[in-house]
Amino acid sequence: MIDKPDLLISKLIEKLADSDPRVRRNATGALRMQGAKACAAISSIEPLLADPDPAVRREAERTLETLDALLADA
Repeated sequence: MIDKPDLLISKLIEKLADSDPRVRRNATGALRMQGAKACAAISSIEPLLADPDPAVRREAERTLETLDALLADA
């Protein structure tokens, strides 16, 4: 079971809705680097697969692949 996200994860999740695509991309990448505790953000990252910015879409895909692999290993 996934616990409530910590403060850092919560702040990064907020940034996923930023109007600047660079902020969305960077927040997504930062979540990828947080490991298993970022799994709480999966449902917030999934909509970015349809983001208008291709760099955001690519980073969302990379991040979801990483987090899905962590869940599979758990």
